[in-house]
Amino acid sequence: MTHIYQILMRLFAIFGVAVFCFIVWFVAVAMWRVPIHQFNLWKLGKNFQAITTANPPDSKPLLQIRRVGNFFRGASNACDYLVGEFYVEKRSKHEILERYRGLFVNSFDDTEPVPMEVHFLDEEEFFQDSYWSDWRKKIKKSFNLAVMQGNPYIIFASQTDYPPYGDIRCFYGAL
Repeated sequence: MTHIYQILMRLFAIFGVAVFCFIVWFVAVAMWRVPIHQFNLWKLGKNFQAITTANPPDSKPLLQIRRVGNFFRGASNACDYLVGEFYVEKRSKHEILERYRGLFVNSFDDTEPVPMEVHFLDEEEFFQDSYWSDWRKKIKKSFNLAVMQGNPYIIFASQTDYPPYGDIRCFYGAL
């Protein structure tokens, strides 16, 4: 009886190892490209930071945003990369817009440069029903903008419509 027991235990052990190897193989095949999203986001953020380090000393950064996900379209499975920063600055809106006019961020995949966008927190049309509306609420809740005396604005760059490669963040409804 112990001989049969030993044979069964060896079969179960072999079966367990085979199942474990299959699971590891499946996860590796299905998800091996997911870290590429983090690398792409890091590279886009690094390129973005190279532009924003030239901001005047009186501009106060409030919040930095670095995200991967499905932000800009409804029912689709694609990855978007978004880097941005919220600032408060005493300069006029016109001066702020002029400083960023025509600036581009190098894309992470060496395709055409990505335009840098500037929007002020009082722009209702931009923030209404968009990905940014949640960030606008966080800014208003976390910071007393009236005390800061200036124009709060966001600058950002985004690259869109990249394959999800199995990354759950890039599927519709995942965020």
